[in-house]
Amino acid sequence: MKICIVTTPIRPIPTAFPPFGSMAIIQSLRNNGEEVHFHHIDYHRWDAKQNYEYFKKHQFDFVGISAVVSTAYAYTKYLAYLIKDINPKTTVIVGGGLVASANVLHRKSKIDYCVVGDGEIIVKNLVNAIKDKRTSDEDLLKIKGITFIDKSDELRFTGYEHPLPAPLLEDPDYSILEDDKSIDHYIAQRGGRTYDPEVNFTNGKTAVVIVAKGCVARCTFCHRFEKGYRVSPLEKIKNHLVMLKKKYGVGYISVGDENFGSYKDETAELAKIFGSLGFTWSVGGVRAHTVDLEMLKLWQANGCENVLYGIESGSPTMLKVMEKKITLDQNIAAIKATYEARLTTTMQFVIGMPGETDKTIDETIDFIKKTMKYYPDPFRNKLNYQMSVNYAQSLPGTPLYEYARENGYVSKTIDGEEKYLIDISDKDAYDNDHFINFTKQPLLKVFSWRHKMEWEVWREHARVNLKIDLPKIDTLTGLFAMVLNRFFKTNFKSKLEKELDKFKYQNNNNPYFNFQPAPRLIDALRLFLPWNKMTYPFLCILIAYKESSNLKWFFKMIFEHIVWNFKNIDLSKLPNQSLRKTVKISDTDETLELRRGR
Repeated sequence: MKICIVTTPIRPIPTAFPPFGSMAIIQSLRNNGEEVHFHHIDYHRWDAKQNYEYFKKHQFDFVGISAVVSTAYAYTKYLAYLIKDINPKTTVIVGGGLVASANVLHRKSKIDYCVVGDGEIIVKNLVNAIKDKRTSDEDLLKIKGITFIDKSDELRFTGYEHPLPAPLLEDPDYSILEDDKSIDHYIAQRGGRTYDPEVNFTNGKTAVVIVAKGCVARCTFCHRFEKGYRVSPLEKIKNHLVMLKKKYGVGYISVGDENFGSYKDETAELAKIFGSLGFTWSVGGVRAHTVDLEMLKLWQANGCENVLYGIESGSPTMLKVMEKKITLDQNIAAIKATYEARLTTTMQFVIGMPGETDKTIDETIDFIKKTMKYYPDPFRNKLNYQMSVNYAQSLPGTPLYEYARENGYVSKTIDGEEKYLIDISDKDAYDNDHFINFTKQPLLKVFSWRHKMEWEVWREHARVNLKIDLPKIDTLTGLFAMVLNRFFKTNFKSKLEKELDKFKYQNNNNPYFNFQPAPRLIDALRLFLPWNKMTYPFLCILIAYKESSNLKWFFKMIFEHIVWNFKNIDLSKLPNQSLRKTVKISDTDETLELRRGR
């Protein structure tokens, strides 16, 4: 069979994370003797005409679309229609996180099969069945890990296939990216940030490495099908690292696991392997309760520079809603140990989950202030304070999404679910224009929460770290001078501006975090105005202006907030425990297992 594996755009610009899932499918099918092409749209960003010409030229028997996230729905539907219009006999399958919406894919786009979970075995079994013309309902039901529409027009899900054990997972075949001419994007002179923010690591190229698959956590906003946590054998990892170093000149490793470090003994040995090979490295997806000072010192001694944790909230209530299964004290202990081990971290927060209120936001702000003494020393004299604050995104296959369906935020009809998928399509996960407001509070108030966190945390940073202590009159006159300079192109120099001139912004252009440097005018305004009941109305007007796309939306948000203030809304009935316990999925068809996720 003539087969093509296609990627869809994941974010507005190509990420540095290689298409490991697509590569694994290609390797599996080629090992099965198939002719497999790779149409890597996520990297090349081919336009509609180029896509049409490509599929018209090749006339594939079988096309697999990799839709890693649910925001790829609109693009996936467009591709399926394009491929089927060119050749109605082409079998089109979809894999990735989007298949949590398998029923919508089958009913509203021209998808023949969905592959649920790791696809290496599943796709090979499906291709073999199609080649042998074993495609009756009875035959298809024997293939684990797929969905299809049967002869009675019912959606069928054949159940989960056993995931491949870690030793059987193949290392990525980078020749696929070489043939695709994208290798220099994924293994590049990108470097990483050392402990000193003024110095970038440049000794060799950077590569993303996966050392384990799966995650032990069950966060209620996170989607995945695979159960369990599989760690690759250390010797296998070492051989892969040696290859990256020798063949591609890699010197910096970004560990791309969803859950790194839960196997403490193996992790300690792996850190020593990184060190013995001379790598500098960073890691995300670390569970805060799995590390201690001794472990982090070992990592640091063996080349680790940066560790990221899923902190998500500083509110005990919201940690329960998210089912983080971790305490504030454990999070604080991890941040403290990271500081003492001379490693950097950036705290990342998810706000706007059901149950979020002013009180829970204030708890998160207090948490950040409490941990500010563990902010990395070299970062303390930078004008911007690094943290990442994002609004919760409802993705199919999560309790958060089912909460949206069960409470009427997303329609339970096929048309209604498709409308939601189209609304969130081609959106950056870090934007808030596709946020569902679950909070029973006005949207303007909810949008103000991120600004409030940044506002109050920066004021504390200015007081504690920058030690800015100007009289109010100097701050006010300085702010006035900065406004004149900005809008009238004057050049007044004030005490405030001279004070701010002592500090630089930390230069960080990472597109995955929203801690980009703010204009100094905003810093001056934050310094002058505290966030309280007296200043809140004025600040809300500024926020409405920033968050609205037009004048109508600006006034609508303000009006809704004013009206809400006169209502007696009982917020005590908002969720205060795991959404998994709160949500009662009413569906009884074979979408139920997909909706439950793992």
